[in-house]
Amino acid sequence: MARKQLAAIDIAKYVSALLVVCIHTFPFIDINETFNTYFIQTVCRMAVPFFFTISGYFFFRKLTNDEEENKELLKRYLFRLLKIYLIWTVIYLPYTIYNYVSAGTGWIGIISYLRNFLLNGSYYHLWFLPALMTGMIIAYFLYQKKGMIFMLKVSLILYFVGYLLNVFAPLWESIPVISFLFRFFTVTITTSRNGFFFAPIFIGIGCLLARTKRLSGRFSQIALIISFALLVMEVTLYIILGMMRDLTSMYLSLIPTTYFLVNTLLTMKIPYKPTYRSMREDSLLIYTVHILFVVPLLALLPNAHIVVYFLTIALSQGFASLVVKYKKQFPILKELL
Repeated sequence: MARKQLAAIDIAKYVSALLVVCIHTFPFIDINETFNTYFIQTVCRMAVPFFFTISGYFFFRKLTNDEEENKELLKRYLFRLLKIYLIWTVIYLPYTIYNYVSAGTGWIGIISYLRNFLLNGSYYHLWFLPALMTGMIIAYFLYQKKGMIFMLKVSLILYFVGYLLNVFAPLWESIPVISFLFRFFTVTITTSRNGFFFAPIFIGIGCLLARTKRLSGRFSQIALIISFALLVMEVTLYIILGMMRDLTSMYLSLIPTTYFLVNTLLTMKIPYKPTYRSMREDSLLIYTVHILFVVPLLALLPNAHIVVYFLTIALSQGFASLVVKYKKQFPILKELL
């Protein structure tokens, strides 16, 4: 694909990283709580599915008819993600230790950490990395076994189950027998927002976009607007029903919204600039580092969320710029990317 068609993707990656920071800082909550809720639960909730979809798109675009070559590609891909995950796990270890010591949970805390390391992320925002690894493994083997349509069907079923567990949690907690089973699920698995339920469908959408012809830009844009309107309506419904919680995120409308969003971006032709490559690298670094700044800033400025947001962006961007600038001079910095 021509570089000019990747420019929109690189820009969108950077914007998505900024939206993830919004999720963790609630920038508008001190100004208007309702607007803050809608902004986070609609615009910002598109960020992670977008990252999953683009990851699936670029991975499945590289697959060939050689099964052994494809397996090697998957191994290299997973190794890179695992390396990044382990490095950032170590970086966040002081925060992790402080949290567990403060909670005073003892051995239960250690067991909980090991569970989270495998399923939900060693630190809360890092969940995306093990989820991407798990989701990619599931999507890849479903694709290799019975093809793309089969993969999409199974992934859709997994997402629907996850949607029921994620969105309707208050309902399950109120039904006596089901509440026991749901509590067991939350104690053992914690959440359905993971690599098993959440990631495969969006990675599968990436595969669909990689393996099929582009829809026209005009049609895609109209469909995106309609899908986003449905997302807003869906969020409104859950707010009215009292289902909305902080971790509520697996909306049905996210599936078409993400598909048409990425299709639209892939049809956009923006003259490519070297800056866009930097934005691509910055997006990963901002995503991984921002919580280092969010935690102390929120403690210092608990009633100034918009200030915390912009300070976090400034510090995260500064960190990312330094890494990108000096990665050739200090090769160890490349391990962060």
